[in-house]
Amino acid sequence: MKNLYLLFAALFAVSCGNSADPESTAQSPEPEATYTVVEQDLKILKDVFNANQGRVRLLFLSGPTCGICLRGMADLNDAFLSEQQNDDRLVTFVVHVPTMGAKEKHVAETIPLLSGPRIHHYWEDSGIIGQHFSEVMEVDTYVWDFWTIYGPDVVWEGLLPPKPDYYEHQLGVTSGASRSFPKNRVLDADRFATKTLDVVKTIDGSTLSATAPGSPETANLLGDGTEISVVGQPRNVAVRQHIMLRGGYKNLKRIRNVVATGHLESGDQRFGLNIVSTRPNGIHRELNIDGQVSTAGLSDGGVFVDSNVDRGIPAAMEKQLLASFEFDGMIVEWPGKGHEVSMSGMRKFDDILAWRLELRQNSGPVWYLYVDSHSGDLIEKRMLDENGEPALIIQQSDFREVDGFRFPFRTEYVDRDGQSIAVETLNAVTIDVEPFDVEGETVSH
Repeated sequence: MKNLYLLFAALFAVSCGNSADPESTAQSPEPEATYTVVEQDLKILKDVFNANQGRVRLLFLSGPTCGICLRGMADLNDAFLSEQQNDDRLVTFVVHVPTMGAKEKHVAETIPLLSGPRIHHYWEDSGIIGQHFSEVMEVDTYVWDFWTIYGPDVVWEGLLPPKPDYYEHQLGVTSGASRSFPKNRVLDADRFATKTLDVVKTIDGSTLSATAPGSPETANLLGDGTEISVVGQPRNVAVRQHIMLRGGYKNLKRIRNVVATGHLESGDQRFGLNIVSTRPNGIHRELNIDGQVSTAGLSDGGVFVDSNVDRGIPAAMEKQLLASFEFDGMIVEWPGKGHEVSMSGMRKFDDILAWRLELRQNSGPVWYLYVDSHSGDLIEKRMLDENGEPALIIQQSDFREVDGFRFPFRTEYVDRDGQSIAVETLNAVTIDVEPFDVEGETVSH
């Protein structure tokens, strides 16, 4: 333990610098991601679509820098497509279009989110396919982020693609548009899976050729750990989602203090844990083991840590974390604190596709913050060292709602080598709030 303390003392004495690839360990090489470039006549796509007549064909219009689109791809993969790769009755076509500044170079890194032997990816540089679907679907908006099902008998006969048997979308409803997609067709991966499999079940697979025509020869790519380096959404998409799904700006400002109780485990040690955080920016952490109590915290007097006893985690690390503490969270308070936050991409964590925000705190550290693109939960924080690699990883999970606010009930601290330092588990969270509504003009951010 003494050597670990010395390691962190040296580590956190170094100021954090520019960000880089957040992966600190070497990844095993993945199969080559392949896609096909489609010309404006869409002939390549049309031919392979018709060659697969007799199968259920899924046709998706996506954008390789559209985080919401990529989330849809990942959701559908996790909901059913990853499990259907050996079903020759189903084939999928993903057409990437140049929306939100997307270029061909952005396609390859998105493919692991939805891949397999019966999934075809295309790049259509002109975006004409979206205009064609606007005409086919009789809507007033350019069509993309669009998810369709075609039954086995459908044939693509002319220039325009055929009207799908079923579709869902993530386009919203354009204000003032006379013709737009209905809200009740917003993409729901589980519903889309059910609709697809209902059609698949009607097909006699024994009549089909052994392999779907035009299927790529690459093996399945693993979605977990996939990094998307560029997304077109502004930072406010992730920031607002994080705040609103935690109770909203006004409600967060009503919280006066939060008391959390639980325990901390480090190695074979188990500490009782009591955490009290108070507005505007104070936190007190009390650990108890074998009747011995030690404290650490942040207040107007600065950071203090009882270093006379073992607290289960290195004192240098705890001091650094306390110094970076903010009552409403790192993302909420950044404008008033002078921090810099930018959207820097996305990352796949098991079945979660998370926004990646880069945070440069006024106090010096640089972080990658990963926000669940569905729930808005801050699932992981990575403090970067001077080389832009993670010096410390904080993983948050088991989120629960307490009086309308969401809190992680499990937090694990992991070192740069992937070794667990300590795990905090909460048993209860109590919130004290102002008994009145906060006026809108008093809410920052």
